[in-house]
Amino acid sequence: MRRLRYIQGDLYDAISIVCLYFAALSSLLSDTANTIGLYIALPIAFVLSTLNNKGFHTTVYEKIIFLLYAWDYIAYLWADDKQLASGELHKILGAFMLVYILPIIARREKRVPWLYGVYIILYLSAWNYAIHNILTVMANDWDRLNDDKLNANTLAYYTFYISFVTYMLSEISKAKTIRRIWQVAFWMMLPFSFLVSLLTASRQVILIQVPLYGLLIYIKYLKKVSAKRKILFCFFALIVGVALAGPIYNTYENSYLSERAEMDLNDDPRVELFFDASRVAMDNLPLGVGSANYEAVSSRRQFSHNSYLEAFVNMGIVGLVLYTSLMLVFVVRQWRRYRASGDKTYFAFFTFGLIYALDGIFFVFYNAIWLISFFLLVASHSETYFRSHGVSGEIGERAVSKELQVQGNN
Repeated sequence: MRRLRYIQGDLYDAISIVCLYFAALSSLLSDTANTIGLYIALPIAFVLSTLNNKGFHTTVYEKIIFLLYAWDYIAYLWADDKQLASGELHKILGAFMLVYILPIIARREKRVPWLYGVYIILYLSAWNYAIHNILTVMANDWDRLNDDKLNANTLAYYTFYISFVTYMLSEISKAKTIRRIWQVAFWMMLPFSFLVSLLTASRQVILIQVPLYGLLIYIKYLKKVSAKRKILFCFFALIVGVALAGPIYNTYENSYLSERAEMDLNDDPRVELFFDASRVAMDNLPLGVGSANYEAVSSRRQFSHNSYLEAFVNMGIVGLVLYTSLMLVFVVRQWRRYRASGDKTYFAFFTFGLIYALDGIFFVFYNAIWLISFFLLVASHSETYFRSHGVSGEIGERAVSKELQVQGNN
C-alpha cells in the first residue's frame, strides 16, 4: 500500500510538472495557449499537488506570502477603484496557485532540477516571442526590445533567474557530464547578459548580473583555493578584460543603453514614482489606499515599480512588513546556515536572496506570477536541501536545532 501511494505521488508530480512546462511554454505563445495554461494546466497541477500535500505542510516562506495575499484581498474593502483592485486579486490568484504548487513538488529533491527547467522553458518562450514579434520590427540600435506583452525589464529578471539556474544545476546535477554542460552554460550567460542589456537598454541587467556573478564566482572558484591560484585567476581575468574592453566599450557607446545610463537621476520616472508613492503611503497610514489603487492616484497613473513601496502604499504597514519579512527571513536564514556549515550551496542561496531583495527596488514582484514563483521555488529548494544535508559540525547543529525541530514533520 505504501509503495502504491509512492507511485501515485510520482504520477501526480509528473503530471503537475508537465502542466507547469505547458504553462511556461504557452505564456507568450498565443493568447489562447496562455489561457489554457493559466486556467486549465495550472488548476490541474494545483489539484494534484493538493492531493500530494498530506497534512497541508507549509514552510515559513509560504506562510508569509499566503498572509500577504490574504491581506491584499482584505485591502480590496477600502479600495476606491474596484476595477483596479479586482484586477490585482485576479493576478494574485494565479500567483497563489503557482507558489502553492512549486514548494509541494520541491519537497522531493530529485524533482528540483525539473522545476528549474520550468523557468528555462519560460525564458526560451520569451525569446521566441521577442525574436518573432519585436526584433523583426526594431528599426535601429536605438529601439528597445520591448512591447506591451514582453516588457524589456522582464527579460532582465528572467536572465537573472536563468543565470542562477545554470549555476545551481551545475552544482546539484548527479552526472558529471551534465554538471559540466551547466557550468559552460553558466559562463555563457555572462556575455549573453551584456547582449540582453544592449537589446533591452536595461541598466538592471548590469546592476543585477555583476554582483550575482561576482559572488557566485568567488564562492565556487576562489574561496577555498590557494593565494597563488587566486592571483592567477585574477591575472587571467585582467588579460581577458583588457582584450575585450575596446570592443565592449565601442558597442556600449553606440547603444541606446549608453544614452539611458547618462540620463540625470532626477529625470528618471522611477525617482518621481518613489517620492510620490512614499508621500501617498504616509498620507494613508496605516492601511494604505487599497489593493492596486496607488495607480489610480499616482502622479503618472502607474504602479510604483518598487515591491516594498507597492506593498506599503496599497496595503499599508502590514503589507510592507510582510513583504520585507519574506526577504529578510530568507536572506538571514541562508547566511546563518552558511556560517554554521561553510556549505557553498547555502552561500549561493544567500546570494540569490540578496540580489532578489535588491531587485525588488526596481519592480513589483509579489503579484507577478512568474517573478514571485521563482523566489518560492528557490526558497523551497533551500528547505529541501537543508532537510537532506543539514549542517556539519557541533556549532552548526546548535545554530539550527530549532529549525530541525520545526521542520521535522514537513
